[in-house]
Amino acid sequence: MASVDPFLQEWDERFHALVAKNLMNHPFQPMLRVNPIMPYRIEDWCCNHIWLHKQPLFLYQMALSMKIFGINEISIRIPSAIMGSISIYFIYDIAKKWIKNIDVAYLAALLFAVSYYQLELTSGRLLLDQNDVAFTFYVTASFWAFIKYLYTESKLKWALTIGLFVGCAVLIKWLTGILVFGGWGFYILLESRIKFEWKEWRYLFSSVIVSLFVFIPWQLYISHEFPIETSIMHKSNINHMLDDLGHPGSMWFHLNHMRTIYGQYLLLFAPFGIYQLFKTKNINKNLSISFISMIIVIYFFFSVIVKTKMPAFTFPVNSIVWILISFGILTSLKYRSKNKIFNSAFAISILLSFYTLKPWKIIAHRSKSNVERNSKIENTLIYKNLNLEDKLKGRIILNCKGFEDVELMFYKDVNAFHWYPKENTLDSLMQRGFKFAAFKSHNNQGLAKYIYTNKDIIIIDKQLR
Repeated sequence: MASVDPFLQEWDERFHALVAKNLMNHPFQPMLRVNPIMPYRIEDWCCNHIWLHKQPLFLYQMALSMKIFGINEISIRIPSAIMGSISIYFIYDIAKKWIKNIDVAYLAALLFAVSYYQLELTSGRLLLDQNDVAFTFYVTASFWAFIKYLYTESKLKWALTIGLFVGCAVLIKWLTGILVFGGWGFYILLESRIKFEWKEWRYLFSSVIVSLFVFIPWQLYISHEFPIETSIMHKSNINHMLDDLGHPGSMWFHLNHMRTIYGQYLLLFAPFGIYQLFKTKNINKNLSISFISMIIVIYFFFSVIVKTKMPAFTFPVNSIVWILISFGILTSLKYRSKNKIFNSAFAISILLSFYTLKPWKIIAHRSKSNVERNSKIENTLIYKNLNLEDKLKGRIILNCKGFEDVELMFYKDVNAFHWYPKENTLDSLMQRGFKFAAFKSHNNQGLAKYIYTNKDIIIIDKQLR
């Protein structure tokens, strides 16, 4: 899935990719446009200079991958592929220790491993792409470290590890990453034998302090170096709760979207899995309440409080949901064990995997008749093969297809824009020594006459689709 699309996806992979590329040369200055020669609005994260629209850890991971594997589409997706692979083990281990059933652990890990939604995020095709994969990974890692903490003697080590993972999660998508702290505190309150023990709370507070040491330095740094941009970033975080920001939806949006993430038929087994949690004697009931409370909190927060509805906002708890679904499936199969069709765990795993993977949807989006996809492939080839060593050397490229200037700047070390300035602005820039070239008219927009007739501007004889 990391290699299936030979181009940068539109929303928002191409922007993440360009910022990550620029971090390779400017590690302490996150930038979308390195040299914004034309006026821009700081608030417009799609077109600005200093880019603080998201926390930086996943961008640094992408930058490191490109340092190792080169600047290309697959490199920016390799961290997601690695994190997704590690998450399979996390989910298996969480289920094994929580449910105490290896079959449930295996099925939950399997269903996640072939999850359509996770794989399409890895491909970059779904909204927020690598950002959501990384955030979900570190939240899942914090759940895993939490359950390791509960079932080990090395309490302090795992408490500090939880804090590390939480800090990393916050450094990707802000304060939703502290979710495990709420579940942890709730668990202590539920456990009557430990809720008044200071050392249990001390471990939790130690973990919180570690997380602060991980994510606070970056906040202090950007507040000092980029105060205006940082203020806008914080206002944007608040505005997500107050306004839909172009992503509207009802309070049922995320519950309805669960059918896309997990499949509407598999979801039917989740309530049965919850029922079995409290019926099975050897399962820690308070731990079950803690995990389920984290699902409730994140769905309530993004369904009722946050006005902006983005599909993957609730995805970080997918590990718990897959475990509940798997527990429900296997328990219900035991009730039907007299029927021979339910006796083959292998055959059932294959069928469930096929349904979870949804290969028909993956293939449909990559159909040869998909005009939009074909246009992306052709335009990407034009950008990759653009010769900047001859006539175009040192020139600023104008009139790329809408927002594909970001892609051109990713593939080539060039300054590009998907628009062109007004005539007086263009003349002023040329008088300052800037040289320009422009793509011909395409289906997004044509070229103004003052550009066509300007002999100092090279018209690129490549037809963008």
